[in-house]
Amino acid sequence: MESIIMLAILFGLLLLRIPIYICLYFTGVLGLLIFTDMEFIFVAQTVLQKIDNFSLICIPFFIFMGSVMVRGQSATRLVEFAWKFVSWLPGGLGITSVISSGVFGAISGSAISTVVTIGGVIFPHMDKYKYPKAFSVGLVTAASILGIIIPPSIIMIICALTAGESVVRLFAAGYLPGGLIMLMLSLYAWWESHRKGLGREALERFDFKGLLIAGKNAFFAVLIIAVLFGGIYSGAFTVTEASVVACVLVLIVEMAIYRAVNLVDLKELLISTGVVSGALVITVSGAGVISEYIILQQIPQKLLELAMIHIPNPSLFLVFTCIVLLIVGTFMDQIGAIMILVPIMMPIARHMGIDPIHYCLLFSVGLGIGYITPPLGLLLYTAQAVTRVSFVQITRAITPALLIYIVALFVLAFVPWLTTFLPDLILGPR
Repeated sequence: MESIIMLAILFGLLLLRIPIYICLYFTGVLGLLIFTDMEFIFVAQTVLQKIDNFSLICIPFFIFMGSVMVRGQSATRLVEFAWKFVSWLPGGLGITSVISSGVFGAISGSAISTVVTIGGVIFPHMDKYKYPKAFSVGLVTAASILGIIIPPSIIMIICALTAGESVVRLFAAGYLPGGLIMLMLSLYAWWESHRKGLGREALERFDFKGLLIAGKNAFFAVLIIAVLFGGIYSGAFTVTEASVVACVLVLIVEMAIYRAVNLVDLKELLISTGVVSGALVITVSGAGVISEYIILQQIPQKLLELAMIHIPNPSLFLVFTCIVLLIVGTFMDQIGAIMILVPIMMPIARHMGIDPIHYCLLFSVGLGIGYITPPLGLLLYTAQAVTRVSFVQITRAITPALLIYIVALFVLAFVPWLTTFLPDLILGPR
């Protein structure tokens, strides 16, 4: 009964649009002080314990790396490289937006900045070649959440640490699912463009020489990504060390080679990185308080007993998980949702024999879909602010891509080797 009261309070505060970290702190502290015999000092100890994790250090470095690449020329060069690959296909601009959003989202770690930046580059071209505004906005907005699925992903880091799993294995698990969703969105862009004759004026003959030039221009941007993941999976770096090395390389490339970022830009980027990282730390520590309450009240054990009665097999539990993630991700911050739901649901998944890395990947995808789920999806409002397209139009335009994501989520749920193949291949079986 106490747990139901606390959940009602939490969701009530969220519906009132109170900042997520305040909701988490208030609910957690209230639960600990009223329904347990813990003293207030325990709350402070819990906060320190939850953020005293060496692996969390990589988060500000990944954010900073993405910010520098966005401010510099790396992101634009990667977009141009992607365009040269697909410029000869119907819907080439749409496919370019999907590929660019996936790569850029992974680099920047922010779905919102992906919509703003990639949209700023792609939308004028799509307008020029008479793509319907709603189609281009819907496609770019949907593709922007690929950055949550394709490493390095802040959501993945938080999910792995909360579940007590390897960040490196979860990173490796994200590539095939991310590639699958990217392929499905690209096929949708190709089919719509082919069926309606969109963007015919933009078609070019395949230009191998132009592709080589674009590849040469993007060489250093690709090199940074190669060093980052090559170092992680070869064992040369930990994830935290790799994030630092990547930051150093980005600074060398953008400040010394491209000369696109100066000291004034650097100061501004450091401040913005600090602000974003601070917000994440506050959210993580707040979610840690409520997750500690959940553990002390033995909610996971009680739910496990209940689940074994009403959800007797793994398949039904996976369907239940997907539905819960789609609903919760619509109106709750992804980090807060992970730190509340993972301690509750992961023990059940383990008991049913579901691979923890596979389950963590479902969390990343399912909660990411909430960013574009009407009526509360955050990216829908971001896209509306950027493009001035009406919310109704954006909602209609996002529907085909949203259905693609939902189909992909259930495919990933019931075809676990898509998630576990690469981690087992690169890092060995568990």
